[in-house]
Parts: sequence; C-alpha cells; structure tokens
Amino acid sequence: MQTLKATRRARPSRSRSGWNALTPAELQVARLVAAGLSNRAVAEELMVSPHTVNTHVRNAFLKLDVSSRVQLTRHVLIHDAEAF
Repeated sequence: MQTLKATRRARPSRSRSGWNALTPAELQVARLVAAGLSNRAVAEELMVSPHTVNTHVRNAFLKLDVSSRVQLTRHVLIHDAEAF
C-alpha cells in the first residue's frame, strides 16, 4: 500500500516587515485608509466585514512599525509615488 505525502507549494518569500511585507489585501486597505475612508467605509467598499478591515489595518501597522493612520498614509504616499 502506497501512502500519499502532502506537498506544499513553494511560496515566494515575503519580508516580515516593511512595505514589501504587506499582503495584497493589506495594501488595498492601506490605500483606502490613505484616501480618507473609515474602517467601516473600507469594509463597505470591499464588501468585507469591519473586523476584517480592522485586522488588515492592525497588521499593516505592525509590519510598517506605525501607530497612526497618518503614518500609514505617509507610507502609502511615498511608496505609491515611487511606482510612477
């Protein structure tokens, strides 16, 4: 009898901190927060729960080592400006 081994797909490595550590969902939420939306408004825009938005904002704060929406907005503005 042959047993099957579980295989994992290799994920691209992501930094644990900094801008490159943010997931696509965290980036999307961060950009909407930077545009001035409240967590509730972001949740409505993305059709997710406010709790989910809060989790993404909290994770972005931790990864970027910031403690306010203003600091988060600065990161978004700096990094999105670099893309152009």
